[in-house]
Amino acid sequence: MKTTPTLFDIADTVVTRPRGQRVAQVVTEATEDDVTGVAGIALFGELLDHLGLVEAADRRNLRPIGPGGYTGGECYRPIVELQLAGGDFLSDVSLLGDEATQRLRGSHALPSHTTLYRFVAGADLGRVSRAMATNRDMLRRAWAMGAAPAPGVLTIDPDATYITTYGKLKEGSTFSYKHEVQMSPLVGVVGETGDVLALRARGGNASPRRNLASFVTECVAAIPKEARPRYQLWIRVDSAGFSEAVVDAATKHSAIFSITCVQNKRVRRAIEALATDPTTTWVPAKEPGNEIIGSEVAETTYRFGKRDLRLIVRRQRKATGEQLSFDDLGGFRFFALITNMPSIFATAVTVEHHHRLRGGPPEEAIRQLTEDFGMNHAPVQNFFGNWVWWLAATLAYNVARWVRVLALPEPFRTCRGKRLRTSFLNVPARVVRSARRLHLRLPRAYRHADAFIAALGKLRALPTFA
Repeated sequence: MKTTPTLFDIADTVVTRPRGQRVAQVVTEATEDDVTGVAGIALFGELLDHLGLVEAADRRNLRPIGPGGYTGGECYRPIVELQLAGGDFLSDVSLLGDEATQRLRGSHALPSHTTLYRFVAGADLGRVSRAMATNRDMLRRAWAMGAAPAPGVLTIDPDATYITTYGKLKEGSTFSYKHEVQMSPLVGVVGETGDVLALRARGGNASPRRNLASFVTECVAAIPKEARPRYQLWIRVDSAGFSEAVVDAATKHSAIFSITCVQNKRVRRAIEALATDPTTTWVPAKEPGNEIIGSEVAETTYRFGKRDLRLIVRRQRKATGEQLSFDDLGGFRFFALITNMPSIFATAVTVEHHHRLRGGPPEEAIRQLTEDFGMNHAPVQNFFGNWVWWLAATLAYNVARWVRVLALPEPFRTCRGKRLRTSFLNVPARVVRSARRLHLRLPRAYRHADAFIAALGKLRALPTFA
């Protein structure tokens, strides 16, 4: 019986039953206890077991606690799992709480959202440091399993992002340059794969260049020492890294660097001298996109930080009717970067093209973190608590990537978190016990059933770390 009162009358015709096409009229009832909506926990739960997340976190003493309570690993794992399942809040641990899903989780503990809140809200810098170390352990083990980038150049892309915050008295939540109440964490990403190496929480009014040099060192430290000889590091930074400190940090780690120039007076004079020199040879840019058709590259030498570096300049002709800037010359707009890459190993065109790829996997990783995982907000007032939540989000993002790389078909290797969930994680299935074994019965109409079963077999074949 209708009980909601009508707010106002309208002249449209009212009928007792819809005409033409209509949805099926069903009788709804809640009867089943053996159906889960997160069958994908069989995939990412299997990988988390092989990575040994709980044991690694407990070995790091993530949460010291007496007998009868939940350890740090038993709290950290459900936070990662709920974000993999699409949860945005600590209370979304209820996604894992039904009877069937609990069967899939096996003997793993599931604290209440109140316990998880205390774990996050009670965090301090020590807990943050231990969570960071746990994430590094997971990265080292996953790379050892086969998820590592191919040998050769490994590019580190440190960048700042902005997360809008809501609610009162959240520590570090201030007005950013965007005139919104935000926080501004730094995120370090592997340019070739999208793996997140490190994350550092900061206040919303933090300058993008603040402590960037030490963050570069933190990202380098996250690369497993066993894998380090396989790679030549390349630090790739936007204009926030145009500082002697960042150059010194990259040089300290024997890394190649390419840094977008801040076009101050010295840089503009160098660009003007290059652009007006009749002997300058301009070479077409590599694989130009539609936005840089006709772009050309040239280079000169630039003194910066007591070092002679290559100044690589790309000029792009302005479109008809486009407004000119004061630093435009002859109808061209100029973009510049500095690098220590010797010209014998890479031409200016190659270096400029590689630097331009900052807009690829690194930007996609940050977009997925802020849109598909838990970095879309700050759930607690405590600054360090939000940092721990975001570290769990980066681990959830990395685990989702490792599942794709290690087990799923090729078309899903680079898919977004949302597509991964709708295709493999948030899948309804029946969980039943038969002949003393637990069976996960996928719907016959589920089109990725064969890929799901094959993926589970691949994950089970991985080594298990204690």
